[in-house]
Amino acid sequence: MSKTKTTPKGKAPVVQPDKSKRKFVILGLGGVGALAVGAVGYNAGWFGDGSTATPAVSPTPNLATGKPLPPITLEANYQNAVRAADEFVSHFARELNNASALIHCIRAFGKNFKLNDGTLAVDYVCSRFAAETVVNGKRYVYFSREAEVHQNSFLKTFLEAGVSLDQPITVGGNRYTLRDLGESAKALFRFDPQNFDRYEPSLLGQHLPWGLIAFSIMVPSSQPTWTNAYGETINLSDVIDKTLNVYEGMCEEIHDTVANGEVESLVFRQAIAKYSCAGMHNVYSYFSCLKQGYKENNLQLRLTRLMDNVLLRLKGDSAAIDFEANAAKADPTLINRLAVEGQGGRIASRGPAPANTLEVMRYRFQIRMLGHALEAINYALLHKLFTLTPVQKGRLAAGEQLLYEYLVKLRATDMQPHMFWHSKSVSDMVIAVAHASRAMKLLTPQNPDTVA
Repeated sequence: MSKTKTTPKGKAPVVQPDKSKRKFVILGLGGVGALAVGAVGYNAGWFGDGSTATPAVSPTPNLATGKPLPPITLEANYQNAVRAADEFVSHFARELNNASALIHCIRAFGKNFKLNDGTLAVDYVCSRFAAETVVNGKRYVYFSREAEVHQNSFLKTFLEAGVSLDQPITVGGNRYTLRDLGESAKALFRFDPQNFDRYEPSLLGQHLPWGLIAFSIMVPSSQPTWTNAYGETINLSDVIDKTLNVYEGMCEEIHDTVANGEVESLVFRQAIAKYSCAGMHNVYSYFSCLKQGYKENNLQLRLTRLMDNVLLRLKGDSAAIDFEANAAKADPTLINRLAVEGQGGRIASRGPAPANTLEVMRYRFQIRMLGHALEAINYALLHKLFTLTPVQKGRLAAGEQLLYEYLVKLRATDMQPHMFWHSKSVSDMVIAVAHASRAMKLLTPQNPDTVA
C-alpha cells in the first residue's frame, strides 16, 4: 500500500510508491511489466515531447540543400561534444527550415544565427509565424500554437537571447514589435489557482514554464502583479508558489529512491511523462524566477532542494530511459505503431522505420533529459544561485560525461535515412541537441545569450 509522507508546510503531500511493486516492475523485464514501462516512457513523447503538434513549415520555397551530414567518430569529451552538437543542429535545422528547429538554433547559437540564404532566423520567424487576436476590443499579437507549440516559448527565447525589444513582428499588413509581444503575453495570460487547466489545458507541464521565464524577466519582483485583458489580476509570486507546490510534490520521491540507490518508480515516470522534456523546463523556469529576484514563499530554500533533485535525476532518469528503451525492443512493431498513434494516424512517414530507430530514439531521450537538466543547472551556476557540495559536483560531472557520450554517438550516426523516413523525428532531435549545446556553452565565453 502506498504511504503519504509528511512534508514541510507549504508543500503538497507526497505519495510514496510501494517499493515491492517497484521491484516487481523491474524484475518483469521482457514480460508485461517491462512492456508497460516501455510504452509509458516512449508513447508520451516519441514524436514530439508529449505534444502532437507538427512544427510549422515556412510558406516560402524550401531553402534546404539536400546534402547529408556525413557521420564522424569522435572521442567523448567536452570539445567534441560541443562540436557534435553544433554541427548537428546547424545542419539539420537549416535543412528542415521549420519554426521549431530555427527557434532552437537561436537558443543554441544566439540571435545572429542565419538560414542557408543568409537571412537571420529571428527575422524569418518574426515575419512568418505570428498571429493576432482581439480581446475586449483590443488587438494583441502572439505566435501561432502550430509554430511555437508551447505558449510564450518564442517570446522567452528572444528575451534571453537579447533580441532588441524593437524587433519587428509582422502579421499580414500589421506591424508589431517584440515589446508588443511581451505586453500581449501578459494581457492574454490567465491563471486560476484552484484549477490550473481552466484556461489552458496542460498548463503546468506544457505551457507555463516559458511564460514564467518571460514574465520574470519583464515584471519586476517588487511589483509582481498586473491586470490582464480580461480584467483579472495576475500575481506572479502567487503563480510561482502554487505551481511549484505541485511540481515539488511530484518530484519529492527522487530523494527517497535515486538518493538511496533505488530506481525511479513507475508512478513518477508516468507523472513526469506528462511534462514537456521530463519537466526540466519547469526547473529552469523556477530558477529564472529566483535569478530575477522572486524570493517570496521561501523560494531560495525550496529551489536549493530542487537543484539537488535535478542532480539526482541525471542518474535516475538516465537509468530509467535505458530500461524503457530495452523494454521497447521486445515489441518489433512499436516504432511504426507509436509513430502513427503519436500523430493521430496522420504521420507522413515513408516506408518502414530505419533499423536503428530504437537506438536513435534512446539517444534523443537521453540527450533531451541530460541537455535540459544541465541547461537548468548551468544557468543556476552562471548566476550563482546555489553552491554545490562535493557530492553534487560529482553527480554533475558524471551527468556531463554521459551527455558527451550520447552526443558523439549521435554524431557518428547517419541520420539521412531518418530524414527520409520521418523528418519530424529529426526535428525533435534538433530541439533536444540545441538545448544540450546551450547547456555546454553557458559557462563559457561562447554563451549564446551574450552574442553581440
